[in-house]
Amino acid sequence: MQVIHTLAELRAVLAGQSRTALVPTMGNLHEGHLSLVRRARELGGPVVTSIFVNRLQFAPHEDFDTYPRTLAQDCEKLAEAGNDIVWAPGEREMYPEPQG
Repeated sequence: MQVIHTLAELRAVLAGQSRTALVPTMGNLHEGHLSLVRRARELGGPVVTSIFVNRLQFAPHEDFDTYPRTLAQDCEKLAEAGNDIVWAPGEREMYPEPQG
């Protein structure tokens, strides 16, 4: 399983693929996420799971900084579930310009 961090890498790895399945997550994976990966695997490949903790999804009173970040454990679970690619971009990759 590949772990990549940039959109350019993701595009390069997926070049020529026509049936990519994406499972978007914020990480800290549970069985629900993994069941989606297994189902995607049944439908073909490649299966890409994104892991991005998006600060814009948190209200001002919610604590973005304490959201669990468990990339290593998530990757282990994903590999066992048959995932092909983990796309784990950083905030600057997703938002090159500051977001108010």
